[in-house]
Amino acid sequence: MFRKTTWRNTVSDGVSFHQDQALNTTIFLLRSYGPTGFLLREEGEARNVKVCLGDPHTCTCLVFIKEQEPCKHICWVLLRKFRIPREHEYSFQHGLVERQILEVLHGLHQTKTHRMETDPPAASGTPSQPVTGQEAGSVCRKVIQAQDVCPICQEELLEKKLPVSYCRFGCGNNVHISCMKVWADHQKLSDREEMVKCPLCREEFSSLKLLQEQVKNAAKLFTAPEREKPDRHLGVVCHICRACPVTGKCFKCTVCSYLYLCEDCSKRGCHPQHQFASRTKRRDKWHLVAESLSDEPNGATSQPINDSIIPVAADPLPENVLGCLPAVRVRSGSRLLDEGQQCRICLQNFNPGQRVRTLPCHHKFHMDCVDGILRKSNSCPLDGYVIYNPLTWRTSERKTSHKLASCLSSDFAKPEHNLKDLFIPGVALRDRNTKTAPSHGSLNLEVHADQNQATQLLWPFLAGKLD
Repeated sequence: MFRKTTWRNTVSDGVSFHQDQALNTTIFLLRSYGPTGFLLREEGEARNVKVCLGDPHTCTCLVFIKEQEPCKHICWVLLRKFRIPREHEYSFQHGLVERQILEVLHGLHQTKTHRMETDPPAASGTPSQPVTGQEAGSVCRKVIQAQDVCPICQEELLEKKLPVSYCRFGCGNNVHISCMKVWADHQKLSDREEMVKCPLCREEFSSLKLLQEQVKNAAKLFTAPEREKPDRHLGVVCHICRACPVTGKCFKCTVCSYLYLCEDCSKRGCHPQHQFASRTKRRDKWHLVAESLSDEPNGATSQPINDSIIPVAADPLPENVLGCLPAVRVRSGSRLLDEGQQCRICLQNFNPGQRVRTLPCHHKFHMDCVDGILRKSNSCPLDGYVIYNPLTWRTSERKTSHKLASCLSSDFAKPEHNLKDLFIPGVALRDRNTKTAPSHGSLNLEVHADQNQATQLLWPFLAGKLD
């Protein structure tokens, strides 16, 4: 078969850069023109672009017109829409002939095992779940499977953790609420009672009025810490200089729990007896760094030894601290039952009778979903906010409310109750009864105080309140 474009054996630097852009950019699929034509819009952009796969691939964006190389939009269609592995030879060609296009459309470029994992389950075999207050004539919502993707942005639903809605009068499939807003805007509906069409089955998805209500309520699920810059390690305290939060590169001891250093303290060789791991963004994985950080020249930045992700000392949330995080039981009339309100771990609605846990960053989850995560990891699964640190307890003591006065007199001697009234949203917690056992030779900065000393420390604050 005659080929119009030159076949490549390796990916060029330019295409590799566009692949990085495609995998780190939210792009919405607004319309399909047959099996190989797509109308796309990038998040935050007003202009649509049209991509057509063939020999050669084409795109209407300015980058493709200038470079005549596969741009991020073409790469997005290949990598996201058709799930072609980045290292596969079809993912970086200038074009694909008819036989190769058919292989892509039928998923023959994937291994049999990978297809079984990523292909969406058949409609007849996909379990559905009833929805409280379901409208007459509507269908049940399909349960979200591990590899399910949003049909508009092509992101995995459970991995992205964005609020979802579902097609109420057609296929029952789940779609990101934010993506459905873009989809509805593209349809240019004027009447709020008009029905938005489903991007999958083209049946009625929901009314525009209901979708707008979901958008409004789903916005409440996003909190201020989630919008913080990714290089601010929220809740993390430097073990030496007490900087909080650590900004920039953060270092964590691979042996000691709850032991973090900022970059300046790491360069001074603090805590030299153990090796450290580092990360720059709070949601990144930890990477092993050089054993002796103090041997670096002044102004140097520690680099990972290799790209392997390593396990570090586990920082589980102590059980008594977990027990003092606020939790409520959902009751009839609660705002948690509003359309668009949901747990962003399982992406299921809150239902009456369920218990909902609120973290210091104000994210709300089903207790059954989040408690198991917190017993293994001491941070919010959405924004990485570190909840508990032994070094921040004294700060919490000085900011405790007047409500503590009765707590001190009646419950201070009960270790199982001594944290119930000390919770302050946004401030990490420290339990005096939970001793962090330092490793051999490590710094031991534990502050010891008996009950009388703690009472004396808080009494001036309480006396001022009582006056």
